[in-house]
Amino acid sequence: MDRLKNYNVSFSGLKLGKHTFQFQISQEFFDLFKFNQDFTQPEFVVNLNLEKHTTFLDLNFQTQGKVVVDCDITLEPYTQKVENALDLVVKFGHEFDDTDDEVWVIPEGEHEINVAQLIYEMILLGIPNKRLSPKARKNSHEILEKYAPKAEDEKPENHDNSTDPRWESLKKLYKK
Repeated sequence: MDRLKNYNVSFSGLKLGKHTFQFQISQEFFDLFKFNQDFTQPEFVVNLNLEKHTTFLDLNFQTQGKVVVDCDITLEPYTQKVENALDLVVKFGHEFDDTDDEVWVIPEGEHEINVAQLIYEMILLGIPNKRLSPKARKNSHEILEKYAPKAEDEKPENHDNSTDPRWESLKKLYKK
């Protein structure tokens, strides 16, 4: 945990009420975790709004940033903007329990909480699984419009209305 100590949030000396923390996240942060990274050049700002109550803490994370990923269609790298948010309630109990994604329990004697894993997961979950560069989005729209059926093409005069004419070519392939 020493390598993650920069992400400890001490709440014991804070007064009841709202407090703000900010974290600058770069490649150094991701190097702290061992995983197969499929992006480069991460640059994020994570804002943590912590509201301290007498019996619990209310944490609200907001992240904005960008990473460079490869487009699924063109395989060219592009910059993907990423935004995500996470809310977490931290209660005090007998032992640590983080099995619930929305409510954590930490031992009553604790005076700080490490938020590195939360930040890590929030950023990774904010990166889209389907990655289309702006160029690929523009081109895919043009391709769809080019090959979309036109009103006059949909019902040829000598065609039986029970079958869509676009299926005829596929039926020929199936018969071979």
